[in-house]
Amino acid sequence: MVERVLSLATGWSGHGGHTFNRRLSLAMADVGYEVTARVLGETPSAQEHERLTVQGIERVLGIDDRGQMLRADNLPRNVDIILGHGRFTGGAASYLRDQFYPQAKVVHVVHALADELDRWRGDPQQATEHARTERLLIGKADLAVGVGPLLFDDAARMAQMNERPTAVHEMIPGVDIGPPPVWRDGQARVNLLLFGRVDDPLKGVEIASASVRLLSEKGYSVQLTALGANDRTLREQERDVSKEAGYPVKLKPFTSDRREIEAELRGADVVLMPSRAEGFGLVATEAAGLGVPVLVASSSGAGLFFNDPRRVPEHLGKPSVVPMIGTEPDLPQRWASRIEGILTDLPAARQRAADLRTHLGANYTWEHAARNLGEALDQVPRRQVTGSQQTRDLRQTRTGPVAERPAAALRRAVEERAAGRAPEPRHHDQVRPQPRPQSPTLG
Repeated sequence: MVERVLSLATGWSGHGGHTFNRRLSLAMADVGYEVTARVLGETPSAQEHERLTVQGIERVLGIDDRGQMLRADNLPRNVDIILGHGRFTGGAASYLRDQFYPQAKVVHVVHALADELDRWRGDPQQATEHARTERLLIGKADLAVGVGPLLFDDAARMAQMNERPTAVHEMIPGVDIGPPPVWRDGQARVNLLLFGRVDDPLKGVEIASASVRLLSEKGYSVQLTALGANDRTLREQERDVSKEAGYPVKLKPFTSDRREIEAELRGADVVLMPSRAEGFGLVATEAAGLGVPVLVASSSGAGLFFNDPRRVPEHLGKPSVVPMIGTEPDLPQRWASRIEGILTDLPAARQRAADLRTHLGANYTWEHAARNLGEALDQVPRRQVTGSQQTRDLRQTRTGPVAERPAAALRRAVEERAAGRAPEPRHHDQVRPQPRPQSPTLG
């Protein structure tokens, strides 16, 4: 029997978590699931897969994005698995399960270090609130998924905090393997690329700019580009960052256009991810999937993954990881030294990146991720439902009865009396419409 998946996300074409949901939904369709991706905004005009339906929800004014995901209009009839992403759609996933699909399994995907990110940004109260929400949502799920080794460990810790720990699965995000850059010889300068919000101290833009300044002082011709500036304050941000760096830094606004992102990656000699705290960091595997040399922080999920010789051969993974231990003033020098090591032998670094691309393509595609998730779900027992839930669930099946709408019930009763198939009611009887079903209207 083909299992049916309902994935919930606040967007389809965005970056980060939206990219994760989009690629996982497509991969699950590839391996045989029937997938409905329920997202806010317009449905893409092109059909991406015969077993994937992208269902755009038109926003209702006055309701925030998370509230929109609770709506029952146009829900699919049959659902066996519901995917929720963090606190953004995880609550909606368990709510829809409880209301309409009591036998479905809820998968709660953990995308961020909820108890750490806001602490780094100086807001421990919000960090505590977000972590509590994440923990409670994990407790409502049938399976928690940590994206990469760092988030898997954090999800397992939060599951352990509940009286009945939820099963936890580690998912390595799939690597999209694309055509590698066509490298050129004799280039005048080296291009370094950083993805991430320029105004977010966690992304480490100042670490990258300070390291490039050190390289420039040693005679290297290096250009740093940061992709992720606020387009409304781009001019001011570029001026301030360049002034602090002591040389011109190129800032570009955030984009979710895959063609633009891949063009920037292919134009880079080294992709940097100096994040002080990063649950995983999809940009690391995106760059590696194109065969572009990449340097990632050891404290990130991607850093832990590349540094694990059981998953990535040491000679391919370890050179891509920069240790983040020590004091803050040491970090620019450490990053400058690792960048310099690549620049002194670019052909060797490019060959190593090509070999890493081949290894990841053979072992860590989105198809691998989807199949491994399916195997983890097979180990989760199906939920036990009560009698009332069983009746409600029958209304959700293709073969089970669907409650009639009130107008249809009234019309049918009148027609049956006229045809002599039903007794006439006594003079005080009324033909009353049936109450509205609790399940969504299913057309």
